[in-house]
Amino acid sequence: MGKKKNPDGSAKQPAACIMPDLLYLGPVSATSNGAFLAREGITHVLSIGKSPASRIDGITYERLSLTDEEHSIIEPVATRASEIIDKAASAGGKVLVHCSAAISRSPTIVAAYLMKSRGMSLREALEVVAAARESVAPNPGFMRQLGDMEKELFDGKSTFDPSGVTAMTRLASWL
Repeated sequence: MGKKKNPDGSAKQPAACIMPDLLYLGPVSATSNGAFLAREGITHVLSIGKSPASRIDGITYERLSLTDEEHSIIEPVATRASEIIDKAASAGGKVLVHCSAAISRSPTIVAAYLMKSRGMSLREALEVVAAARESVAPNPGFMRQLGDMEKELFDGKSTFDPSGVTAMTRLASWL
């Protein structure tokens, strides 16, 4: 079996680059791809809910608990994740954020980071995440909370209405 390919024939990467020189988003399988981690210079792995099966020497691992359920509260996880990512950034590191499949939990936390630490609106953050990884689909409860977070961060203003979001709808179709 050959390597997976993109539509343009290039090799698929184990994780998507969200911000060059800082932030990657991928599934748990990307955490055990030593060649990818080394090639991209990833220094930190931030697990959202699911821990990697194995660890690679020289990588700093952090894990934050979050279940992929609509009632799960994202704010404390988003705040702590932002602290971890910003600390890695200040040390010149690169962070791979992952959950099991990089569909709901980790994309939600990455979008929250982009709003909280990088000043992006929710729509901008979602566009960045969806452009990098087409399969993302945060659950409706996470989307509502991201909308509330945006209002809190930007004086009640919102660029995105998550009310029409249903389970397993891909971000690209919402934007």
